[in-house]
Amino acid sequence: MNLSKDFYLNFHAHQQEPGEDEIVIQSQFLQQNFTMQSDGKIFYTAGLHPWHAGQMSLDQIEKKLGKFISEKKIIAIGESGLDKLKGAKWETQFQVFKKHIEISEKFQLPLVIHSVKAHNEILKLKKDTRARSNWVIHNFTGSKQMAMDFIDHGFYLSICHHIKNKNSRINHFFHQLPKDKIFLETDDFDISIKELYQIAADKMEISIEKLKLQLILNLQAFLNDNKTG
Repeated sequence: MNLSKDFYLNFHAHQQEPGEDEIVIQSQFLQQNFTMQSDGKIFYTAGLHPWHAGQMSLDQIEKKLGKFISEKKIIAIGESGLDKLKGAKWETQFQVFKKHIEISEKFQLPLVIHSVKAHNEILKLKKDTRARSNWVIHNFTGSKQMAMDFIDHGFYLSICHHIKNKNSRINHFFHQLPKDKIFLETDDFDISIKELYQIAADKMEISIEKLKLQLILNLQAFLNDNKTG
């Protein structure tokens, strides 16, 4: 993947199209029918979200993801994960997430994770499965201790609009996170990726240009790819 260091990277979104100087990674819901047409500025991930975990069998998940992988349509698996507040039955979510881990390991593709009230369980799965692929928690909103626990175990964290909210936890310690372990994303929220970059750069006391370069380098490391433009 040959990416320009001058572009804004929106690490996780669903419907957003990239602006002229933006790159967006669109997360597709695996149970839906969709087309993927990358033009060098849009890239894709696909997975069965824990809210939808009961909508496909494990075999169906494996076959559909396997097809996308063989056709080189996706750059990562997910989003998948665990959610204690919403979605399918816990056991169903758990088995579906384990299947995504298995596929991620088999094809050596990184894993994009949705985690709600399930940080400890996801950490335990990372240890128990001895997974070697890179994992990222998207839209991370947890405590500083949880952030550092994830990072200490090799995770990346993707941060959304919460850094704008003075009452959020992440607002207070975002600037203390290792710069080489973070991404920025809009997800489905009404905020632009450029606004997030400005907030993040101000908090880190670095230039927008340096932040652009850092997050592109982070993506290359996350994907185990060292090609930048």
